[in-house]
Amino acid sequence: MRGPKASLTGLAALCMALGGCVFFPGSGPTTQEVMSPQTEPTEYEIVDVDARTIHAMSAWRSPSLARSFGGARLAPETRVNVGDVVSVSIWEASTGGLFGGRSTSGTDTGSGSETLPAQTVDREGRIKVPYVGDISVVGKRPSEIAKTIEEGLKGKAIEPQVLVTLPEQTSASVVVVGDLTGAGRVNLNVKGDRLLEVIAQAGGIKGPPHETFVRVTRGKRSQTMQLSAILAQPDENVFMRPGDTVYVFRRPQTFTALGAVKGAGEMAIDRDDFTVAEAMGVSGGLIDSLADPSGIFIFRYEQAAVVRAFNPESPHLNGNTLVPVIYRLNLKDPSGYFVARAFPIRVGDIVYVANAPGAEFNKFLRMAQTISTMIRSNAVAVTD
Repeated sequence: MRGPKASLTGLAALCMALGGCVFFPGSGPTTQEVMSPQTEPTEYEIVDVDARTIHAMSAWRSPSLARSFGGARLAPETRVNVGDVVSVSIWEASTGGLFGGRSTSGTDTGSGSETLPAQTVDREGRIKVPYVGDISVVGKRPSEIAKTIEEGLKGKAIEPQVLVTLPEQTSASVVVVGDLTGAGRVNLNVKGDRLLEVIAQAGGIKGPPHETFVRVTRGKRSQTMQLSAILAQPDENVFMRPGDTVYVFRRPQTFTALGAVKGAGEMAIDRDDFTVAEAMGVSGGLIDSLADPSGIFIFRYEQAAVVRAFNPESPHLNGNTLVPVIYRLNLKDPSGYFVARAFPIRVGDIVYVANAPGAEFNKFLRMAQTISTMIRSNAVAVTD
């Protein structure tokens, strides 16, 4: 009686396994479930990746400092502000005029010129010039200030000529902050300083360029851009203006690999132009016994301009700036490997490899084999 009881127990266990085979855990939806969802309409765009889709990627636009702040080819003009030190030199056509050729030390130079003591622009934005009075200088170029002084001296001095210089322009500075630089205040040169020059003067960066981001704030406007993109596009290396703030920070670049891959999890994007082929490589490749090579999916919130490029009639546009898109690559088609080398992976993407249609049945067979082995072992044990 022990033998039949053991067999009956094993048979019951096997029946339970048969009845529960539909509950075997899966790694996610199958290719069919993704491509033919049961709910209509779908909340996302489904796209089979081909050469046309790759071409549409050219519509993708990264954030741009040049578009936000203007890609001026010339440095901004030097203008005076509160706190700057202004030096005024005055020449007259001959000696014996208002300034009498006397230097600041009181010595007669016979030169018909005089340099006034340097002055700091006060909080009201003014400086004082003898025989002219208070002059508003904030926001003006040195040449404009000189012309104002000349106009004020006409009829008083002998054919006056004025030169205005800025020995110290403390207002012409940029604040650089962040844990990746030697943060501080950087004074701008009269010739003009670009963004990378300012960062270099603040001590440079400590992280890799593809993980380093730069946020420039000018007034109420702010824009963030990846440092590697700035290095690759010289026009993005914009001129700095007085009062700008530069924040340098590190943001790890990652994507997530899921499904029938050997190394699922969050993976680093460690280079520019990272593609699906490289994503498959860093995640260990497909699991041969489980993966469906025709079901390589990339889940992404895509820019509306890209979606419009391959599907102008997409119902998911509707004024949205970002559209949920599922891209599908078919690696059963040999041409799919060329597509995989060209299709970019972006930060935050989810790369999902679906299970093959027979993967769940194979799981059941392995489970049934395990149970059968257990039954035989228990039968032998009971007989003994």
